[in-house]
Amino acid sequence: MQNARIFFEKTGDAKYISHLDLMRCFSRAITRAEIPLWYTEGFNPRPYMNFAMPLSLGMEGLLEILDIRVSDDNMKLSEVKERLMKVMPPDIKIIDVKEPKLKAQLVAFSRYKIEIMQDKMSAKAFNNVVFEKLSDENLTISKVGKQGKQKVVKEIALTGHIKDVKIWSDEDKITTILVTLPSNPTFGVNPSILITRVLELISVDPVYVHITRKCMLDENLDKFE
Repeated sequence: MQNARIFFEKTGDAKYISHLDLMRCFSRAITRAEIPLWYTEGFNPRPYMNFAMPLSLGMEGLLEILDIRVSDDNMKLSEVKERLMKVMPPDIKIIDVKEPKLKAQLVAFSRYKIEIMQDKMSAKAFNNVVFEKLSDENLTISKVGKQGKQKVVKEIALTGHIKDVKIWSDEDKITTILVTLPSNPTFGVNPSILITRVLELISVDPVYVHITRKCMLDENLDKFE
């Protein structure tokens, strides 16, 4: 048995595929590619497949991660890559297949590109006020949590959690935000919720918002491998 980490893109129409459907998609693709998966043991054996910090519906990802275990020790990971590339559906592209360096649960952050088009104010004014809000130590977002068996809405302070913010606009007046946010099993910030909150605070109803996760990062903000 050998561990394999699949790096893939999820773009275009594939951003509307739910996580459950994505699991089914890869399961069928791996079967078609005749890659021998290792199965969990116990009363209900299942093929081992583990996605690192799945994307929210509607977001694109340029370097997503799926961990599998290949039961054939003689199958090279380069062959796993080649086989998968031939059977994947449109808009899901295999980037690479490597041996994992870190456990998937050690993902600490994600780096996002957020593109916004709006027509309420000049690009310069909009960029300045968005940067100001993202830098505000009093910025909070609402998250649904549990208190006992009941669901409750909690206000989460984002002080210190938003990193590496860069904002600029192109000739088409589309604002681009690069930002690094916590993205781990214990605490994560959804960029969609974050930017929705910022736009509410400045009373801007955008023409559109497009979010892409560029990559996942470890605790040192290095690209996760």
